[in-house]
Amino acid sequence: MFNKMKLTVAAMSVLAASMVFTACNEKESKTEPKAESAEVVAPATKSVVVYFSQNGATKKLAEIFTKAKNADAVELKLVTAYPSTYDSTIAAVKAQRDAKQWPALENAKVELDKYDTVYLGYPIMFGSFTPPIYTFLDSNDLSGKVVVPFCTYGSGGRKASAAELKTLEPNANVTLAYGISNKRITAENGVEVAASEVEAFFGNLEAGKTDEMLMGGFSEQRPLAAEDSAVFAEATKDYAYLGLKPLSVSTQIVAGTNYLFVCEMKAFGGPAVQTNVKIFKPLPGRGVPELIVVEK
Repeated sequence: MFNKMKLTVAAMSVLAASMVFTACNEKESKTEPKAESAEVVAPATKSVVVYFSQNGATKKLAEIFTKAKNADAVELKLVTAYPSTYDSTIAAVKAQRDAKQWPALENAKVELDKYDTVYLGYPIMFGSFTPPIYTFLDSNDLSGKVVVPFCTYGSGGRKASAAELKTLEPNANVTLAYGISNKRITAENGVEVAASEVEAFFGNLEAGKTDEMLMGGFSEQRPLAAEDSAVFAEATKDYAYLGLKPLSVSTQIVAGTNYLFVCEMKAFGGPAVQTNVKIFKPLPGRGVPELIVVEK
């Protein structure tokens, strides 16, 4: 009996000690601060649209890019503006290109450190970007930046200007370029047309498309039929100064028809060169054929 009571008392003591130990542990666990998991936040990417506009067409296009990418924008400004007439501007630009003397800009140096992508816009003059862009390139370091070219033109120069940009900026990632003619973007619905094309352009960029890949849907080149010649004549009637002579054609069916003519070109009475002329013919009742671009 006495032994049984000792065992009972001992068991109760053990139980009490266990309860005290458990209570202490609970108290410690309640007061012990919990380790918070560190949240890793990726830095926001920033982009800027840098552009020069001579007659307002490139400015329209730059505004589309700025809105589409919610980007900052910098319009490059000449210290001394080009002359007010077309012929005198052409003469001034030709003199600058021949002498490789680029014009001074009010804001040649742009703070690019906070940007990882530069959308670079310009009008095409003499087959490549306008001289103020050379001034910008000489004044800024684009190394390590993604550079997305876009341009407006009379007849072409998109691919040639992008190729030159790649040569001048070998340490930048120069992407596929977008271009649209002055005639198309300044038409009544030109901004809407350009905005739709720019959206598709960004889709091609994200998909890693190249110019070669985008040309993949055309048929083989063939001799011109009467209908092809009629489409060509209608679309190029305002471009007599290019001296275009179609040699063959291939087509691509879209919401309408894309035509790719291989042509002989004697621009401004110069020597004959071979070039490609892209023309779009809308579906019946939706407009007339229009020249999209002339590219070597």
